[in-house]
Formats: sequence, structure tokens, C-alpha cells
Amino acid sequence: MSMSQTREKNESKKTRLRMKRKEVKQKALPTGWREVKLGEVCNVITSPVDKKTVDGELPIKLCNYTDVYYNNTIDSKIDFMTATANHREIEKFSLVKGDVIITKDSETPDDIGVPAYVKETIDNLLCGYHLTILRPKKQTIGKYICYALTSPRVKNNLYRFANGITRFGLTTESYQKIKIPFPSLSEQKAIASLLETWDKAIEKTEALIAAKEKRSKWLVTLLINKASHPKINVSYFTKDVSKRNHDSLIKRVLSVTNHSGFVLPEERFERRIASTDLSNYKIVSKGQYAYNPARINVGSIARLDYWDIGVLSPMYVVFGLDEQKVNSDYFLHCLSSNYVKQRIKNSVQGSVRKTVSFSDLGTIPIPFHSMEIQVHIAKVLNTAKNEIILLQRLAQNYRTQKRGLMQKLITGKWRVNEHGAIRQ
Repeated sequence: MSMSQTREKNESKKTRLRMKRKEVKQKALPTGWREVKLGEVCNVITSPVDKKTVDGELPIKLCNYTDVYYNNTIDSKIDFMTATANHREIEKFSLVKGDVIITKDSETPDDIGVPAYVKETIDNLLCGYHLTILRPKKQTIGKYICYALTSPRVKNNLYRFANGITRFGLTTESYQKIKIPFPSLSEQKAIASLLETWDKAIEKTEALIAAKEKRSKWLVTLLINKASHPKINVSYFTKDVSKRNHDSLIKRVLSVTNHSGFVLPEERFERRIASTDLSNYKIVSKGQYAYNPARINVGSIARLDYWDIGVLSPMYVVFGLDEQKVNSDYFLHCLSSNYVKQRIKNSVQGSVRKTVSFSDLGTIPIPFHSMEIQVHIAKVLNTAKNEIILLQRLAQNYRTQKRGLMQKLITGKWRVNEHGAIRQ
């Protein structure tokens, strides 16, 4: 067989494989669905409008990258920045109800194409730089496109076609390669309407969380007043890890993050301890407190509640309370009060490495009451805190349910009719 015949045979084989893959994809979609390129169903408009204010141009509102990245919908609730633009830019890049805006570039390719739906037409609101408008064509629902862009399969497409080395972006040609599952107009509407029900539930729950958090802060201010300020009697604890079972303890090396308490490092990033000498590492037991002297002024202090014991690096200070005088829950709430936070900040020392020593922390006065009143205040604030935790779990459950439902609906594995009824 000649070289040319071999090439022809290979090309023929590749063609058959491509056709077979296409047939498999088509079979994977339900009847009436098809796979389309994003550029086929949307007009793609990439904006160059910057944040500058130029004399002689017209005043506008500008929808920026962060407005899209941190909001699912674009509406009048957002506080848009002001800038200026010329007549041509206003005509071409003004946003209208039904548009979808996506982030067209990012520092990592897996963070591209974050969408937001334009819920209402706002006068003189323009799409800003680093963003692309996807304006739906006929027989296309913008809300459906917005949901489709967040499905794992489409996100993988966005990742594949992102170009760059240090910063990644989508080119105009990319939108002609990115494909999405595309049902009929009526089914697009039904899918969007059903998923929007979950969005509304999440939005209402988050609004309730914000209200509860505001109330909780008010309660802290009301109940933890600064009527009297005796010093807290704290007991300093440091223990030698080498006297413990290394194998069981080393699996629970902890750190303290700002405002979120103790975490296992592997929950944030992989970290291993290079040294086999753990004599300087510190033990923290359930109910004890620890803080990083260089980070306490930004909230890096916590009580160990979730595990019986853990290991901390030598940089941390570990201490316990004299619980005959101070209720631990009450003290924990005191740490979240603006009054105590400010006094911690005032205790910071050092010009290059700013720290709060343990001796200085121990002399910081906190609002002090009788044990009976401390217990009562702690009970009220714990109840408020638990209400917020339950609502946060509910919101997370809604998000999980929405992701699972969206995966089924966007791929056509579950069908939904115009009345919102699902058929599996």
C-alpha cells in the first residue's frame, strides 16, 4: 500500500470515528433536543467600555466584572459605578432585559464564563470591559442559556477553549466552538422557570440570614455592654506533642482562619510537616482557645469545639479560661463584639511584625457580669447563632438540590412540561 493510500485510509478512519462520536452525542440527547454552538443561538458582543470619565462624553452606569462575578442577576438593586461613554458605545453596549453577561477572562481557565442574567432594562447601563454580552436570538431564552453555562459539561467546554499563559480568555472564535444542549423554546422556558424557583428560595433564605446576622450583632451590642471592665484570669497551656501518639495526632494538624475557627489544613490545601521533631508543636484540647499573635487583630482566634484534641504549629498561643469566673460561651461571644475587637487592635505592638502577646491579651478588659448573667447572655446569643447556622444549612441544601436538578434538566435526562411537572 502506498503512502498516499495509507493517508487516505487513516483520514477515512478518522472521519468515521468523528461521525460515530457525533451519533453517540445525538443519541445521548432526548428527542427534540440538539447540540448547538453558542454563537448560533446568541449574538456575541464583547465590550471595550472602560471605567474612565472623559470630558465631552455622556454619563453612564457601568456593569463591571465584579457585578457579574458576584451576582446571579443584574438588576437595579446593584450599586453600579458611574463613568462616561460616547454615543456609539451607548448604542452598541447598553444592556437590555434578557441579556446574559459572562466574564470572558480570568487568571485561571477554570474560572471563565461566569454568567449573570439581566433581569431588567436599566437606563444608560452599559456592559464593562472584560465582559461579553450574549444576546439571545429568536427561539432562545436568556435565562436557560444562563443555567446551561453553569452545567459541568459546558463549563468543561469553556475551560478547553480558554487561551492564555498567565491570564486566560475567550476569543470571538471560541463562542463558535462552545456547545450547549438546546431543547425547544417551550422546554427552555419550563426548565428556566423551574430552576428559578430554587433561586428564589435561596435568595429569600440568604436575605433571612442577613437579617438574622444583623439582629445577632445588635444583641451582642445590647447584652455585652461595657459597664465594668475587670481583667480576665486566663491560664496558659503548652504541652509537648512528643509525649503523645504521633500517628494519631499528626493527622489532625489544625490552623485558625479569620472568623471561621479551627480547620484541618487539608480542607484548605495539602500540607505536610517536614520535621520529625515535634517537641515545639502545641496540643490544643476541646474547649481551649488558640490564636496566632500576628493575626489576632484580624480575627484569627478560636475555641476548639469539633474535635477532642489537635496539634498546632509553634507560632500559636494556646490558653484556657478560669471557668469559675468566666463562662466560655460568653467569652466567645465577647470576642465577636466590636468593643473587644477594637481593644485587641489597640494592643498590637511592633513596626514590622505586629503582634499581640499573651500577657497583653490577658490584660484586655472585657465587659464582666456575674456567672448567672453570663450564662443567660450566652444562652440568648447561642440561640441566635444556631438560628443562623440552621438557615445557612438550609441555603446550602437548596444549592445542592438545584445543582442536582439542573444537571438532570440541562442534559435532558429529566424532562419538564410547561406546567412544571417532571418526567424522569
